[in-house]
Amino acid sequence: MIKVEARFRLPPLAMRRTHCAALMTGTMLIQVSAFCPAALARGAVVGKAHAYSASKAAPAPAPVAVRPAANPARARTLSPGTESIQVKGGTGSATGVTNTTPGGGLLAVEHAPQAIQTVTRDFIAKQSPTSNPLSLIQYVPGVTLSNADAFGQSNQSSFYMRGMTQTSVGYTINGIPAADTSNYVPYTSQVADTENIQKLSVEQGVADITLPVYNAVAGSIRQTMLDPADHAGGLTTLSYGNHQASREFVRLDSGEIGHSGVKAFASYSYGTHAMWLGPGRARRSHVDSMLLKEWGKGNSARFFLTYNQASEPYLLSISMKDWKQYGRSAAYYDPTYTPGDYNYYRLNAQQTHSLILGAPLVFNLGHRLTLTTSPYYVHIQGAFNNGQTQSEYGYNGTQPTGNLNIPGAVDGDAPVMAVDYSNQQAGGLNTVLSWKSGHNELQAGYWYNYYDQTEIAPLTQIGANGEGENFWGKYPIRGADGTALMQFNIHLIQQLNALFVSDTYKLFQDRVTLNAGFKYVMLSYSSTNLIPGDQYHYGRSDTQPLPQVSASWQVTPNDQIYLDAATAFKEPQGVLVYATYWDGSAPYPAQAGSTNLKAQYSISEEIGYRHKGLVTLSASFFNYNSTNRQSSISTYVGGRLLANYINAGGQTSRGFQSALGLRPWHGFSPYVSFQYLHVTTDNNLPRGTDYIRSAGKIAPYSPKYTVNVGVSYDNGHFFANGYMSYVSSQYSTYMDDEKMPGYALGNVTAGYRFKSFWLAKYPQIQVNAMNVSDRKYLSAGNGGLNAKSTTGVFGSTIAGRAPTYIVGGGFGLVFSLTSGF
Repeated sequence: MIKVEARFRLPPLAMRRTHCAALMTGTMLIQVSAFCPAALARGAVVGKAHAYSASKAAPAPAPVAVRPAANPARARTLSPGTESIQVKGGTGSATGVTNTTPGGGLLAVEHAPQAIQTVTRDFIAKQSPTSNPLSLIQYVPGVTLSNADAFGQSNQSSFYMRGMTQTSVGYTINGIPAADTSNYVPYTSQVADTENIQKLSVEQGVADITLPVYNAVAGSIRQTMLDPADHAGGLTTLSYGNHQASREFVRLDSGEIGHSGVKAFASYSYGTHAMWLGPGRARRSHVDSMLLKEWGKGNSARFFLTYNQASEPYLLSISMKDWKQYGRSAAYYDPTYTPGDYNYYRLNAQQTHSLILGAPLVFNLGHRLTLTTSPYYVHIQGAFNNGQTQSEYGYNGTQPTGNLNIPGAVDGDAPVMAVDYSNQQAGGLNTVLSWKSGHNELQAGYWYNYYDQTEIAPLTQIGANGEGENFWGKYPIRGADGTALMQFNIHLIQQLNALFVSDTYKLFQDRVTLNAGFKYVMLSYSSTNLIPGDQYHYGRSDTQPLPQVSASWQVTPNDQIYLDAATAFKEPQGVLVYATYWDGSAPYPAQAGSTNLKAQYSISEEIGYRHKGLVTLSASFFNYNSTNRQSSISTYVGGRLLANYINAGGQTSRGFQSALGLRPWHGFSPYVSFQYLHVTTDNNLPRGTDYIRSAGKIAPYSPKYTVNVGVSYDNGHFFANGYMSYVSSQYSTYMDDEKMPGYALGNVTAGYRFKSFWLAKYPQIQVNAMNVSDRKYLSAGNGGLNAKSTTGVFGSTIAGRAPTYIVGGGFGLVFSLTSGF
């Protein structure tokens, strides 16, 4: 703890404001601007204190706690206009750690009438700098992380929320939609470095009605970046670890430029490591920047940019049989190339480039009116490639190609690289107008989104070194007529218009809050496929009415009860929903599209309780009912893992979740969270001409129990924490005839924060160990209807198909040196 003694020159009594600021005992962040004689008489002094903001990269005053004056009588006898106070504050650091958030930064105090949990800098800054946002929310109840690497930054990692996949979770950064618009995957490693994340808010169940998302049947994740610092400076981090890991980060803050009120920052990072399992290296280059202008009362303009380049070899998804027989070694591709080998690791990899631009603007229009508008642009392009074989005499759809003259052919077949190149652009505007009058707040808004995607799948030759002629498919194999050989060639355009209105009313001295909202979403799709023999055009339009209501009762200043009921929907995902994946060696599809899918629609109810104080507690019971549940079953077609999307009928999800954390006490801050989940499939599902008997079965990948336990310690210099997660076993098929074993993982952090000296501001050393026991486990699966042969509803024998699994990340160790300047 640090002590600060400050003196405030107050105006003459006649000019002082007549109202008194409320004072709280204990540690708290304050911004007090009024003088209160009544409070002074009780031994407290009210002045203006500048709280530490986690958005500042440069050191700033720490959060302060008001304490009674040691001698109130003496305080009143000081010279007129001058008062003396003594304050105690939280930790001073260059990374934004304040040690004020309960649960070690995992359980910030919330008041919204819905399940929501926010992770702050107190936790984020103490995790490995290689972490992506998925690994930063893994201890939030309801979240089950499927980690595919040792450092928490792989795009092959994913998560489930309350038994639903990550594609059922809306994802925004600074209010801007940031997930892949086609398949809804939140490629979180592409969006903001860990050092630039101020907080992550996880809304389990109900997404805020103003959020620009349309797939949030399981809730949403809201990521907020740090603002530019008030003063010039910066932050630098150097990290090294096992598997030849290294990462460098630097951030520069301009401070206020002149007296313009404009502040800016820019940062760059580069990280690389050898694949923890199998051959190859992962690489990531990243840029974040923001420009901020604030003026008047409640007016602000931000412009931010985040740009990312990444490359990474794949890991194989493996069957349970291979896992039991070979373990981890079954999951990686061949390290060296031999002629004819399409399992060479350089053929099975991905490269991505992404750019996100956003400009959240807030205007105080007067007359209790506030306008918030957020224009944005998102561009994501990538190549997701695999090796496979191709016949010398192939087919472009149903059209013969003639002799393709592929070198290296043996018995009429040759290894090739199958490219999947996607180029997508999305732009839009989300606008909210808010009007406050007395105890009432009315919001109305409009969201428009335009999305354009081109995705092609050319085949390209392999050179003598085992690599494709061009990773991005610029030099495809061509038929006798010069036409490029492709497995699909899709162009998709989507337009979205959404209108929403929400009204919030407070009564009984603001102890009771009532809210009702309605959102109406209008979507239109138009896609074309240029493969000969395929359906050239596919289009559809959809509208979805989405009402929601909520209420909360502040029973005491520290206790709240809330309930909510909401609706949500999710459109079918992925371009292969609208088109067919063709076999380049035969005149028929390798996998047909799923153009008959309907939007998933869900109705949810929840009742919850919160308590804040020395102990912070959050708990809720929830219930979901979904129709047209969207699910995918992934299998290898050629060398590519393809998702076959199905309508899984109805689904019922019920459960209980809770989280408990202690406000830092003598440096210690323990945390525990728990979820019980019961998810059932309501229908028998089609398989061929029959149906499997899946009604009433436990739905795949919905663990019955998840538990997180941990403790954080920080005395201002030495800090350490340790967290353990337990995930119970999960079924991997809709027939519950194969199960993924449960597992427990532990992560540990330790570090030391030094005093500032010369140009170094609060330099620190830190070590992070992930999966400290190197637990060998399967973290997720690719789904399946039935693993074993079964008798269908109509009496036919339905053959089993083994699901495949993703191997969980192994032991990772990262040493970091960080300093402000």
